[in-house]
Amino acid sequence: MSIYTTGELAKVSHVSVRTLQYYDKKGLLVPSSKNTSGKRFYNDVDLKKLKLILLLKSLGLKLSEIKQITEAPNAVKTLSLMLTEQEKIVKAELKDSQQQLRMIESVKNNLTDLNQLTLNSIDDINKVMNNKKALRKVHINMVLMGLPLNIIELGTLIYGIFKGNWIPFIIAMIFVCIEAAWITKYYFNSTKYTCPNCNTTFKPDFWKAFWAPHTPKTRKLVCPNCGQKNNCVEVYDDDKLK
Repeated sequence: MSIYTTGELAKVSHVSVRTLQYYDKKGLLVPSSKNTSGKRFYNDVDLKKLKLILLLKSLGLKLSEIKQITEAPNAVKTLSLMLTEQEKIVKAELKDSQQQLRMIESVKNNLTDLNQLTLNSIDDINKVMNNKKALRKVHINMVLMGLPLNIIELGTLIYGIFKGNWIPFIIAMIFVCIEAAWITKYYFNSTKYTCPNCNTTFKPDFWKAFWAPHTPKTRKLVCPNCGQKNNCVEVYDDDKLK
């Protein structure tokens, strides 16, 4: 059987000497023998016990729980019960971590918009993120409403080309124009714009907004508060949530 000094055991187990001294003090891993000068010596049984302690510690168990396991008459059953409880704790922590991860990803995805607005509190961040969800719903609704129009337009166009009868296409175009006007009205009724200069949110004149240069998320408008013309950020009209 091999005999180890404190330093040798620390080296083969990849722990510090101070850790072994602490385990000894807590009665968790007492050396198998000491010489007259108080020097500690460990054997292979102590090494195996130390490996078990380190394994249980890596699983998240506390030293007091590990001591209970190693000293229990039925160590295997005690270990099984404690690992079951530790599993519940880890799963709960994992669920919380996953929720935090989703929140982190959501904030990261909205950083561009958050940077364009003045944020004074965490409530402002939540407000922007909730606003984004509502605005995304508006965009999805517009796509869903526009798809049937595209199908009708394309279908009647093909019919007119092959049959030479353009009456269905003309009727369809009238219907498409009316529906497109309704979708446009729905969009502008559901949105407002926030000035990046003074952070004022306003509802622009319909025709000025309609003809204004724009990107998927901004529209170049004159702010009624500061008078500057900027690429104002598109936001959902919060009045619709009330």
